[in-house]
Amino acid sequence: MDFLATTKQSLIALKANKMRSLLSVLGIVIGVGAVVMILSLGQGLKGLVTNEMNAFGPNLLDIAVKIPGVSQTQSVASMVQGIQITTFKSKDIKDLKNKQVFPYITAVNGQAIGQEWVVYSNKERRVLVYGCSPDYPLIMKTTKLAAGRFFNDNENDSLAKVAVLGSTLAEKLFNQEDPLGKSVRMKGMNFKVVGVLEPVGGMMSSAGMDMNDFIYVPLEVTLKEILGIDYLTEAHVDVSDQQYVDRAIADISRLLRRNHNITDPDKDDFEIITMAEILKRVEQVSVILNLLLGFLAAISLLVGGIGIMNIMLVSVSERTREIGLRKSLGATSQNILYQFLIESLVITGLGGIIGVIGGMTLSTLIGLVARTQGLPDWPLTISWLAVFGSFMISVLIGLVFGVYPARQAAKKSPMEALRYE
Repeated sequence: MDFLATTKQSLIALKANKMRSLLSVLGIVIGVGAVVMILSLGQGLKGLVTNEMNAFGPNLLDIAVKIPGVSQTQSVASMVQGIQITTFKSKDIKDLKNKQVFPYITAVNGQAIGQEWVVYSNKERRVLVYGCSPDYPLIMKTTKLAAGRFFNDNENDSLAKVAVLGSTLAEKLFNQEDPLGKSVRMKGMNFKVVGVLEPVGGMMSSAGMDMNDFIYVPLEVTLKEILGIDYLTEAHVDVSDQQYVDRAIADISRLLRRNHNITDPDKDDFEIITMAEILKRVEQVSVILNLLLGFLAAISLLVGGIGIMNIMLVSVSERTREIGLRKSLGATSQNILYQFLIESLVITGLGGIIGVIGGMTLSTLIGLVARTQGLPDWPLTISWLAVFGSFMISVLIGLVFGVYPARQAAKKSPMEALRYE
């Protein structure tokens, strides 16, 4: 068999039906491009989350409340429905800051979050009130002051009415006016502005929960005079060195069980999660999400393959006389088989190449747009596994879905084909 001659014949046939060939290629382009783009964006999202988690450092421990005797997932679902755990108190935070008992703990942050109207002059905004400990900047290492200072332990313990504003809140309330030293009103009380934070990017500040629009208030005054509660929702502990993480988990667990009168560890009303565990969970969720999205995108490839088979079958029917003529002039069934198979492979191969280029281009453009919209840490990532895999799948689809039409063409009798109208 003259492979070059057969290939040339296939290309001539594709050129003779430009619109049909173009639409066939387009189906594969969309499928391959979707797979490359979705998996690349998924990889970029995973990188963004990982970068943000790594900003806290590997020695951070998260202490979250949970319903005793159930998993954290079940606990979160129950708390969303209105169940509250009220055993985590300010005393737990103070005990954790005892250097004699916990010499390896460098910072502790307790938190309580609510929502209130903040008023200055004739302007008002409903924002999230983030009640936190003075150690908050040591925990949230991306937090930087643009002006002023953060509140201190004395102000927290004495219920001083001071506040630090996020950059967006400061701009909305004060415009070009210097907010330092001025007071904003919240729940009928005046809070003196002692600091303004620099803008913070990342996911939290780009998805409806803008940390730049927070007002940061000492934890104690938040609990007692703003929210009217005596319990915390979460705490964060920073350990001086990785080697102390396991010891810290054991010591903190003993302290909290003693403070909460828990004798059975299975009845803990808290869960301590390390940054490594959080990153592992992110990895697991990312893998599952990428597989799901990749599978959904791959369906379009399958649809494109079915479309190619249908078009090739129509082509076989329309070119019956051509097949008969070629066979009468000496072409073998194998020649005809390979001609139609090559046509299918050219369509899917070309579609795969264009789809890969298009998917990579769109992924890069979306990554650049994400960076300009407050996600500066978004990695401009291309999933090379998706690039190689989707291209090979597109070629395989051309082979699989091209075999049946090619065999149908090869089996035609020259005499019957010539008599076909």
